[in-house]
Amino acid sequence: MRPGNHERIPTVSEVVREAAAICDPDGTETAVSALYDGFEDDDRPASAAGDLRRELLSTVRGIDPEEDEPAAWAAAAAAVWLANHPGQNQGDQVIREGVRRVFNGQPPELLADWLEARGVEV
Repeated sequence: MRPGNHERIPTVSEVVREAAAICDPDGTETAVSALYDGFEDDDRPASAAGDLRRELLSTVRGIDPEEDEPAAWAAAAAAVWLANHPGQNQGDQVIREGVRRVFNGQPPELLADWLEARGVEV
């Protein structure tokens, strides 16, 4: 769903912040905070940010080279989905759809375990 004339296109910073809040509502995951910090001042329109998926995943790889911080990977995936679906913040649905899109429904094992612990089916 693309925003209509009445709906403002969110910035990269806004979708990353929203995704971080969904995936780490208590703000305790340092990797999620680092992801947000990396995009905090990014005022580009999220839907026109080039390859946002690649950019977010590359940033998470830099933050979490061991790939043992699943909330950060989930936040990156959620941000990708939110960039193309503004105003569709429905918690776990955002995570589910983001992971389906970014990981083609096949998340890495630690992310799959994290999703299962949250009760999110991909």
